[in-house]
Amino acid sequence: MKKRLAIIICVLCFSLLDTDAQQLPQYSQYLLNDFVINPALAGRNDFSLVQTNVRYQWVGFKDAPRTFTASVNLPYKTDKVGLGGYMYSDIAGPLSRSGINFAYAYHVDMGEELKLSMGMFAGMMQYRIDGPDLILADEEERYLFGSTETAVVPDASFGINLYTDRGFFGFSFNHLFHNRLSTKFFSSSSPSFGYLKNHLFVTTGYKFDLSSDLEIEPSLLLKVVNPLPPALDLSARFIYQEDLWLGLQYRLDDAFVISAGYAHKERILIGYSYDFTMSNIKRYSTGSHEVMLGYRFNNTAKTGSGAEPIY
Repeated sequence: MKKRLAIIICVLCFSLLDTDAQQLPQYSQYLLNDFVINPALAGRNDFSLVQTNVRYQWVGFKDAPRTFTASVNLPYKTDKVGLGGYMYSDIAGPLSRSGINFAYAYHVDMGEELKLSMGMFAGMMQYRIDGPDLILADEEERYLFGSTETAVVPDASFGINLYTDRGFFGFSFNHLFHNRLSTKFFSSSSPSFGYLKNHLFVTTGYKFDLSSDLEIEPSLLLKVVNPLPPALDLSARFIYQEDLWLGLQYRLDDAFVISAGYAHKERILIGYSYDFTMSNIKRYSTGSHEVMLGYRFNNTAKTGSGAEPIY
């Protein structure tokens, strides 16, 4: 059993640097994390928002993936410009990736409460492999993995979002530069352990009134990374009086997710989600946890414009 788990963990780690694997962090609370997957959402609201997210994936595995994210986004002077940025660290045993991105977005009125925004992320990404910590099926190959190697590359993303105060449709293209991650990790004759793959994220959702106090917001997130099959998240949130919500989510062929959140005095945001793993990994994992904390600041430059609901 130990040998079996060791092999599985190795596969998980190396899948993060495989050119055919998804190379961006997984989020169950993508509706609350929407800015970090689409730069066009910077400054969308008439308040500034600071958030932090922690995700523990596949609890039960030793050195299973852990993701930490901190972000801020705000409108700047007018309702046409949005600024922001975020830092992240995604760790899976001996392999980790971290980065920082800065965002600029421009918002255009399309009439009848409809707006269009376009945005860019620009920043840096670092991949790191701690060779001595790798668990190898054949220890005789240890000499190949005796050092720690890093690769640092520039990174950029572009996004578009069409939205009203009730609904949205957006998409973003990530890893625009398709950079090669160069290292001497494997051998001098093999200077690359992969390329950053282009990722396409598509999101859409809409709020419907069920009563004067209750809303439902169905949404979806589509992730496309060639040559993998598209990954689809289908969600529905029930929102009570704009400050308390319960969500259900299905990630196709992967997990069923329940989530809940609360906005205290329209300032402090708290969110939690739990993934019930449905793939074969459920034999070894008890699921995944994700926690979000946020704080909303009023933006004096837009006082009187009417605050949007905190969720």
